[in-house]
Amino acid sequence: MKKWYKNEKGAMTVYAIVTILSFIFILTAFFLMSTTIRKGQLKTMPKIKEVYEKDLSHKYEIYEAEVEKRRDKVAPTATITLSSQASKVGENITATIELSDNKNRLDFNKCGYVCNESSINVGKTISSYIGGSLTSESNSVTLSFPTPGTYYLHVLVSDMDKNSAEEISGAITVTQ
Repeated sequence: MKKWYKNEKGAMTVYAIVTILSFIFILTAFFLMSTTIRKGQLKTMPKIKEVYEKDLSHKYEIYEAEVEKRRDKVAPTATITLSSQASKVGENITATIELSDNKNRLDFNKCGYVCNESSINVGKTISSYIGGSLTSESNSVTLSFPTPGTYYLHVLVSDMDKNSAEEISGAITVTQ
C-alpha cells in the first residue's frame, strides 16, 4: 500500500507541477501580448494626436468643405417690371422687383439695386449697388432721372448659399 501511495503522491506532484507551469506559461503569454498591444498603442497615440491637432487647425476648411458639398448651387432670380420704358426728365418711373430663390433662403443684406447709363453688368459686390437695398421678395422702387439719356436698372439678388445673380432691365429712354 505504501508503494501505491508513493506512486500516487508522485503522480500528484507531477500533475501539480505541470499545472502550475502551464498556468505560468499562459500568464506570461497574456502579459507579453498585452505589453505588445500597449507598445502599439503608445506608438499610435502620438500619430492620432498629430492628426487630431492638424484637423483642429484646419477645422474651418474642413467645415467649409462639408458645407460646400451640401450647398445649393442654383442662383436666385429677380424679375424687373417697369411702369414705362420712356420718361421725361423730372418724371418718375416705378419699378417692381420680384426676388425668388428655389429654397427661400434670400440674403437681403446682399440684395440691392442701382440705376445707371450702362447695360454692362455691375458685378456681384453689394457695395456697387448704391441705389438702395431690397428688403423683401416683392419691392417697389421709384426711379427719377436728372438728365436725358438711356438708363438701365441693375438688380443684385443673393442667397444664403453664396449664390448671386444680376438682372438688368430693358432700356429706359429719358427725354427732355
